[in-house]
Amino acid sequence: MRRLATAWLATLALFAAPARAADPAPAAQFVTLGTGGGPLTRVKRSEPANALVVNGAVYLFDAGDGTQRQLAAAGLSLHAIRAVFVSHHHIDHVGGLAPLLVTRWLLNERAPLPVIGPPGTTAMMDGIAAGYRATELAPITIGGPPIPAIRTTLAPQELSGTLDVPTLVYQDANIRVLAITNDHYHFPPGSASAIAARSYAFRIETAGRTIVYTGDSGPSAHLEALAAGCDLLVSEVIDMQAMAAVLARAADIPAAARAPMMAHMIQDHLTPENVARLAAAAGAKRVVLTHLSPGMDDETGTAGYIAGMAAIYRGPVSVASDLDRF
Repeated sequence: MRRLATAWLATLALFAAPARAADPAPAAQFVTLGTGGGPLTRVKRSEPANALVVNGAVYLFDAGDGTQRQLAAAGLSLHAIRAVFVSHHHIDHVGGLAPLLVTRWLLNERAPLPVIGPPGTTAMMDGIAAGYRATELAPITIGGPPIPAIRTTLAPQELSGTLDVPTLVYQDANIRVLAITNDHYHFPPGSASAIAARSYAFRIETAGRTIVYTGDSGPSAHLEALAAGCDLLVSEVIDMQAMAAVLARAADIPAAARAPMMAHMIQDHLTPENVARLAAAAGAKRVVLTHLSPGMDDETGTAGYIAGMAAIYRGPVSVASDLDRF
């Protein structure tokens, strides 16, 4: 795995654009808009959403329910959004996407917005536009110029279903974004999900720093390659003991579904020790923990999200709250 990470860094050096010494590095801030893991409505933690802010431009990485309100709370304008990156199609990561895109259209943003995500993203954008056709036909002006269709303001881009090495998927004057598949899914062979569903992590390179966002994933060799030498590793984390306790008392989860759901938690998410091993192997300079699971409002502390990390990873670790900036 270290050989893969070393090779990846060597390859990166070959095609990275040289920085001009005379240009000051732009300030790049990673804002954890929503830090709660899973499709739960909480008061203290919104669903997963993140914003990278560079030179006044905003790039979203996932957009769970409540993203627009969190953008407003962070003082970030919807008009500043330049691209949206979707790590996977679980509802807690896309629940706020449709209202955000339609509101953007309503507020006269006509440039097609890149929405970059797994296979199925184009169909999702088509479906959002079709589902809001009634909104298109409900004007908010009397007369005036014609309003373009919602679909014309969307520019979906689907990632390859096979990304085994960090691959450039977006670039503009501010950032380069590379993606790789991670290990968030374990499906029965031959199932429709095994054919269609994919989950990704992203490496964001700016002139001043490199940030890696794991998305949702279990332990993954791909993540170590993607995170090699990064300045900031933004990782999901799960307190497995607390999660088991929450599932055991969840009245809205049938008893027969609890064991399969717990199996998903164990295989497809990262414990604090998993994150520490990833950060240490990749040589990450700093770790930020988000997508806290269970992340409930009645938690009295965050010790369960960092338990055991200090013995493995020696760098600084932060447990993110909503609207934190790193």
